[in-house]
Formats: sequence, structure tokens, C-alpha cells
Amino acid sequence: MIRLAFFFSALSLAAVMDMRTRTIPDWLVVLVALTSMLPPGQPNLLGVLAGLPLLLAGITIGGIGGGDVKLMGVCGLVLGASQALTGLFLALCLLVLWHAAGGMGRKKNRKKQKEEKEQEQAYPLVPFLFAGMLIGIWIGG
Repeated sequence: MIRLAFFFSALSLAAVMDMRTRTIPDWLVVLVALTSMLPPGQPNLLGVLAGLPLLLAGITIGGIGGGDVKLMGVCGLVLGASQALTGLFLALCLLVLWHAAGGMGRKKNRKKQKEEKEQEQAYPLVPFLFAGMLIGIWIGG
């Protein structure tokens, strides 16, 4: 319980930083990683591989920063690979819903809609990771 409290505190700080600056400082990634050493249990070293899907997506598609990949890896270090991947899946589902709701909520003329479709939209990923991990812990225990 202590481990999760510190984990989500550090993750919420990372979410705020990502929303404000669109960057995740390395010291925050280290802080989240250090929560894996808190009791109970030991770090799930194999859980670091939970960052692999984001790494592959970042290499092939682009648009995913290195901080997001590192943070996802240390989430796996704390929670384990299966729990972290569940959280990632839920986070990406929330991101898609957020994007869809934002598109439906805008009522503009056709010219502005056409210009917006040509521009890429960027979202900070960490707030969605925070929510996905929290829901994943709540559902999965």
C-alpha cells in the first residue's frame, strides 16, 4: 500500500509536468523507479519490458517521446509487466475516447475543420497513463 501511494504520487507529479511542459524529466523517472524498492516486495525487473510497445510505436510511427517510454518501463518495474500493460491498454483507450470526444464537441465551419484535420494533434500521454494505471490497479487488485 505504501509503495502504491508513493508510486501514484510520483506519477501524478509526472502527469502535471507532462501537461505543463510536454516533457518528463529524468529525475521524475528515477523517482518512480525508486518506488519499486519500497516494501512490500522487490522490483519486477522483467516488468521493464512493458515499455517495449511504446518504444516500437515511437520508432515506427513517431509521436511518442522517450520520457513516455522510460516512464512506462519503470511503471512495469513497480507494478509488473502484466499490470503495467493492462494500465497502458486502458490509458490508450482513454486517450482515444478523449480524442473522439474532442472531435465531436467542436462545431465549426467546414473550412476550419479541414484545416484542423491537416494539423496533427498532440496530447500528453502521462495523464492518461496515470488514469489507466489507477483503473488497472482498481480493477485488477
